[in-house]
Amino acid sequence: MQLHEDANMPVGADLYTQIEQLEQNCRSMTMPALHEAIDEIRAKATAHGLVALEGIAHAFERSIARNRDATAFGLYFDQLKLATGCVDADGDEARDAMLAAISVRLTG
Repeated sequence: MQLHEDANMPVGADLYTQIEQLEQNCRSMTMPALHEAIDEIRAKATAHGLVALEGIAHAFERSIARNRDATAFGLYFDQLKLATGCVDADGDEARDAMLAAISVRLTG
């Protein structure tokens, strides 16, 4: 397991940088471009077994599709960046906890 985790470290760092860049540009992006960028992050996470990151990206896509103006971009970006450091063993639990954190913050 440790070797797989170590192999994902550069991927997580790359995704973190990609998420930060998207966070800076997202408000000026068209809806299709935004969906494509988030889907790219989700696809990379899937390819590398980053379950938590994949789940947060998928939830982010759904939220934007429902109502872009009501989406709490900051909450999703915070959790996406946090998820880049999650290991496979904690993937499902981490994803669920991060989605719960977003939900709790939204309902205040």
